[in-house]
Amino acid sequence: MKTKLKRLTTVCAGASLFAACADLGHRPIPNEQRPASASASASEAYVLGRSLHMARRFEAATASYMTALKADPGQVNARNGLATLYAEQGEFAKAIPIWQRLTQEVDGKAGPETAFLFSNLGYAYFLNGEYDNALSALEKACVLDPLNYRAWNHLGSALDKLGQPERAQLMYQQAAALREHDFKADYALAQRAVAPAIEKAVNASPRAEDAWAATEVRQLANGMFELRRIPAATLARPEDTPAPLPASAAPEKALLEIRNGNGVRGMAKALSAMMDPDTLRVVRLSNQRPFDVRQTRVEYQPPFREAAGRLAESFGNAVAVEAGSVKPANMRLVIGRDIVNRNFAPKPVAKELPATFVQHQTGPVGARHNEEDPTLEPGA
Repeated sequence: MKTKLKRLTTVCAGASLFAACADLGHRPIPNEQRPASASASASEAYVLGRSLHMARRFEAATASYMTALKADPGQVNARNGLATLYAEQGEFAKAIPIWQRLTQEVDGKAGPETAFLFSNLGYAYFLNGEYDNALSALEKACVLDPLNYRAWNHLGSALDKLGQPERAQLMYQQAAALREHDFKADYALAQRAVAPAIEKAVNASPRAEDAWAATEVRQLANGMFELRRIPAATLARPEDTPAPLPASAAPEKALLEIRNGNGVRGMAKALSAMMDPDTLRVVRLSNQRPFDVRQTRVEYQPPFREAAGRLAESFGNAVAVEAGSVKPANMRLVIGRDIVNRNFAPKPVAKELPATFVQHQTGPVGARHNEEDPTLEPGA
């Protein structure tokens, strides 16, 4: 696998490509040798389940996915949708085995059409803290579909967590190039010999759902997932990229809000006294009910990316997430259930070193689990 990945990366480098990222999404795969009636029934139930899922009606979506699987136990889309639903709720112990079985079933005939399953599995491993397993699955996703920038980006994130920042940067660069550049058009124009995997990805047939919409899952700022539908009209053009950071340096002292998302009474107030007064000024304490944030995160505005990265590093497994707004502050520290020890203290991080952190690009925060409790109980 490493030899194949190295060869593939070399070829992509010759085409000015480099970096890392994968997505948790939906790709229909035809199931062979099943009755037409069962197929139709399963497909109808799956489409209904996906609609309910996108509406965040989880119980109803689960029931529809189960109905689809009762009609056709091997239906890939319903199984993938169910795994995605579990992952969206942080239930990786349920989601990962489903993706493991799916990837085992398609392994012998894996190609660009099934690469998303390995990407899903790898990203779930990553979010569950299983970085070695994530690396293996994401490498395979990149080999199977070398033009999927999300797989390369997630691969970079896994390498970052495994202490390989230089390789991670190469993966990030490749993801950026793929996201911003139409490699298929260049391939058609140049007609040069490329790696078989790239040629297969370029010539892959359009996926059936492209006729109306694709579905993908992204991680929200609160560590949960969000199912998003991408209209078919937007699939032909590259996804909008985040706006470039301003050239001017961020202010030396950032305004920080600390939000209690784990329910440990007094933790937000205690942590506020531990912040570096030379670089941070705590301007607000708040609660995030129902106190079910799984992983600590730092939300930030673009000019404060490096500061957010340093703060995230000081909390170990915390992630830094660019958010639409964190007013009235510049950054927001949301305390998760990964930190429940009242004696916890952030570790020092050198100010002059660039932070290495996993950045999940998301839209503006707005899901139920990001809703703010407007009233702060004493000692939050």
